[in-house]
Amino acid sequence: MSREAGQATIELVVVAGMLAAAAVALHSLFVFWAAQGRAQQIADQTAVVVAEGRPLPAALRRAADIRVDGHRLEVRLHVTLGGGLGGTDAVARATLP
Repeated sequence: MSREAGQATIELVVVAGMLAAAAVALHSLFVFWAAQGRAQQIADQTAVVVAEGRPLPAALRRAADIRVDGHRLEVRLHVTLGGGLGGTDAVARATLP
């Protein structure tokens, strides 16, 4: 194998690794974005249910951590990122009437 071929192989491996890391980061961003939208949906649904004085459905309580404090509502949805390498919470808030 020539020196140039060896160098090209190394460069190819480095570029492939960088592309894989970028793909994982982009996937994590999309997963978090979707979770943030879902958390906001749950917050909106919960705000309507609480404002009407109805009890929260079990499906909403299972989907996220929901906290009501006076006129403030907070929804936390745990998100696993990077194929299980990390995680964070998507948080959405709503104000109750």
